[in-house]
Parts: sequence; C-alpha cells; structure tokens
Amino acid sequence: MLTILENKIKDKKLTKTEKIIAEYFYKNENKLYFLTSTNIAEELEISDTSVIRFVKALGFKNFTEFKENLKGKISEQILTPREKLSKHELILNQKNISKFYTEYFEKIVQETFEKNSLGDIEKLVNLLLKSRKKFVVGFKSTSGLASFFGLRLGFVLENVITHPRNNSELIKNIIDMNEDDCLFIIAHPKYSKTYNLLIEIAQKAKGHIVVITDKKTSPVANLGDITLTTNIEGISYFNSLISTQVLIEYILTILSTKLTEKMKNRLSIVNDYLNRNL
Repeated sequence: MLTILENKIKDKKLTKTEKIIAEYFYKNENKLYFLTSTNIAEELEISDTSVIRFVKALGFKNFTEFKENLKGKISEQILTPREKLSKHELILNQKNISKFYTEYFEKIVQETFEKNSLGDIEKLVNLLLKSRKKFVVGFKSTSGLASFFGLRLGFVLENVITHPRNNSELIKNIIDMNEDDCLFIIAHPKYSKTYNLLIEIAQKAKGHIVVITDKKTSPVANLGDITLTTNIEGISYFNSLISTQVLIEYILTILSTKLTEKMKNRLSIVNDYLNRNL
C-alpha cells in the first residue's frame, strides 16, 4: 500500500489536509484496514469527506475498495500478541467499542460466506456423509474447534475419530486411511508441520482431504480436495476464532438437513445415553 501511496503522490502537490492524511497513512499502515474513514477523520479532526476524497485520488472508487486492497498484505503478517495489541490500540480506546466489535465481526462472518463457495460446502457435506472414516484434526489454537466439530459430527455419523492433540495415537490411526476415508484439518497459526505430514499420508492412501485454514498462502492451503478459508484477524492481542466457528456450525447445519433415518436414530440413542450420564 505504501508503494501505491508513494507513486500516487510523488509528482503531486498536496494540500495541507492531504499531507496530514498521507502522513497518518504512513504511520498507521497496519491499522488502516480496521478503521473507517470516520475513525480517521475524527482522530485527525478533519472531515470524513476529506479522507474519502484523498483515497479516491489514489485511484480507488471508495474507502471500502481501498481497505480491501490492504487485506492481502495484512493477512500475510504474523504478529506477536504485543504487536497485535499495539496495532489495535486505537480501536480498543474507542468509547463505543461494543458497537465497533459487533459491526466488525458481522462483516467478518459475511466475508466468510462471500469468499467460500456454497457449492464447495455442499460437496464437503456430501463427502463427510459418504466417507467410511472421518478423521477430524486440529492442534493448538484450533484444538477446541476440532473437538467441537468432531463431537457433534459423531452424534450422527459413525467412525468419527477426533484428534485435538498431536501425539503418537494420531499417526497410528491416520496411517490406516484408505480411499474411502476423509481427513478433515482445521489449521490456523501457529501451524504444525504435522498437518503436512498427515496430508501426505492421506494423499498416498488416495483418501479425501478437507482443509479449513485462515488464508490461501498458509502451508496447507490448496492441498485438500476442498479448501475453505476464514478471517481470524481479531481486534485485540489474540486471533479470533469467530468466523471459523460460524463456518463449522454452518457445515453441521447443512449436514443436519441430509440425515437419514439411521443417522437420526443414532442421534436419539446418543442423546438418551448422555441424559442418563448426567
């Protein structure tokens, strides 16, 4: 983004207001994607129109298009918790943080459905339904997601094996995969090299592979038969799992519309035993 800014303004005489905006963009490059034109205008004590006019002068149709241009660059960065906190300091100091929080994550969830094909999700569900064994894997930050998904998938489908931890048991089970089985991986930073090893095992077995990850450039992206991506960028010192959680719940919801009578009976039996185990 800074290269674009430099190229646009190098031969241009800037007004006093434009210089203020340009300097702000330089100093706050990592924050810009998370701010609205109004946020910037209020901090600089200028009009919202001035910010939008400046962005248009850079060649963008509007502020939204400008922010989308920043997304790719930001998604490539893996920041430390302290760097994340510093980057989001302006947001966290807002008086109405709850409003920003709900609007931001509503937007993130909407983006999840826009960038992932509903057709791919349908294929994923059908793949789970027809697979003999389903290996659900997620370590570290995705351990909870894997446990959540694997548990609920196992309520209605047989042979669901969930591995929320990286241990010898995992390799022992995956090594028996065949072409009728499915490996379902949820991978977010910090990525485990084991994911790639598991994919290699699944590929050699000609098994099916599903990957949910945070960006197209992650180490496991596009290595699956189906790859879905979610935005895990939070507004504090930690990554957000909200969009991934919403996506896996949606997958389970679509699957629930395709249950056979046998699967429904399994759900009832499991529920009965769970109630007796309270």
